Amino acid sequence: MKTALSIILLSLSLLTVQTATASTVHAVTSMMAASMKANSQQQKLKVHSKEQALQLAKRQYRGKVLKVQSSRVNGNPGYSVKLLSNDGVVFYVKVDAKTGRVSRN
Repeated sequence: MKTALSIILLSLSLLTVQTATASTVHAVTSMMAASMKANSQQQKLKVHSKEQALQLAKRQYRGKVLKVQSSRVNGNPGYSVKLLSNDGVVFYVKVDAKTGRVSRN
């Protein structure tokens, strides 16, 4: 009787470990797939960082950069750059990360 009970408990323990392992493998696989998808989308972008966005904005529009933040531009990922012109006017420039297009609001 004790042997049969031991075998049942051992079987249940192994089943639990196997189920937990399968869940872990599934979670890791899902995370890897999401990471690969995000990496693939980022590779399609022409502007990959805030620093690139501010360089593009400064190249096209003169002024002191006050702030750069991520935003949506025409439905695409992008950046909003807040600038102060030499004559004291604050204005915003949008940089579309997908196309690299720079536009002033």
